Amino acid sequence: MADVCIQCGAELNAPPALCHSCGAIQPFRAELSLFDVVGLPESYDLNLQELRSQVLQLQKILHPDRFAQAEAATRRFSLEWSTRLNEALAVLRDPLKRADYLLQRQGIDALGEQVKVADPSLLMTQMMYRERLEDLLAARDQNGLDQLRGEVEDASSKAVNKLHILLKNLPCEQVDEAGSVLRELQFLDKLLGEIERGEESLQNL
Repeated sequence: MADVCIQCGAELNAPPALCHSCGAIQPFRAELSLFDVVGLPESYDLNLQELRSQVLQLQKILHPDRFAQAEAATRRFSLEWSTRLNEALAVLRDPLKRADYLLQRQGIDALGEQVKVADPSLLMTQMMYRERLEDLLAARDQNGLDQLRGEVEDASSKAVNKLHILLKNLPCEQVDEAGSVLRELQFLDKLLGEIERGEESLQNL
């Protein structure tokens, strides 16, 4: 059944935030996905420029300031849509968060604490990288840190490429492998942050 405007009954286009017939802002519905919110197809292979452009356009149209003098319900609808647009942009533009969201949509909590603890290969990789980082920081080895950063960035890029393959067709059928790659990417992102903070600490000495 098609979505229809609460005011004029016209069929709504995607995203269903505003009626293109009468201009009435629509209430946000909890069942809408973040992809529905921005009016883009559900896919890991998002065009990030298109995503930003779409969100920026919708933010201008739905911004609460435009409805400051409207009735209370309309102001509430505007605030709800603006909040969801910000959430959608934050999640969908990030390769890690986007993959996690898609798996969560399938009921897969790949980044849950119990799952991560049960991944011995990831734990071994974490220990190896962190020991290496500690040694480089103790030695104040900036060249070594630069090399480590490059290796981690390369590994992160490869993990994202794997996710593009594993999540190409939805729903994902290789959820175990996708979850493993997602946990690896999460660790690599955190490690890059630790390397950056370590480099800053060396510069401040």
